Amino acid sequence: MKKVVCPRCDNFLSFDETKYEKGNIIHFVCQHCGRRFGVRLGTKEADASDIKRENEEECGYITTIENQFAYKQEFPLYLGDNIIGRRSKGTEVQIPILTSDMSMDRQHCIINVRKNKQGEYIYTLRDFPSLTGTFLFHEIINDKERVVLEEEPIVTIGATTFIVYMKK
Repeated sequence: MKKVVCPRCDNFLSFDETKYEKGNIIHFVCQHCGRRFGVRLGTKEADASDIKRENEEECGYITTIENQFAYKQEFPLYLGDNIIGRRSKGTEVQIPILTSDMSMDRQHCIINVRKNKQGEYIYTLRDFPSLTGTFLFHEIINDKERVVLEEEPIVTIGATTFIVYMKK
């Protein structure tokens, strides 16, 4: 499965690329804003920033549970650094939260996922650093501090709160 981004609202849409030949144009209708757009397979346009981490293993996900500026959102986590921040064109983040909350930085915090020697997943959280800080269970994380995450932690960045669901 591959994902494309709606050019109007930045909503992610998934599709099975194996059902189409390279060079074909696939037409989408965004379920969030109703925008109609097309993407040509096998071109730089479809293979670059619109398609997200196609062959990487998902290692859990985060779900926004409180975001007064937008709707509930869910994002997969992958091995390595997962940079979380406010969705803004031109800013490099793996988890772009759609919000108009200016207290959330464009690059706010990082969740790192790695495997230990026993094959268990280890999740750590750190501030990017941000202007307003990153909170774990209402406790601020100090600059340069790395916190190992336990079962379903609650994280707050700006006015947005999310839960981290870890792969076992």
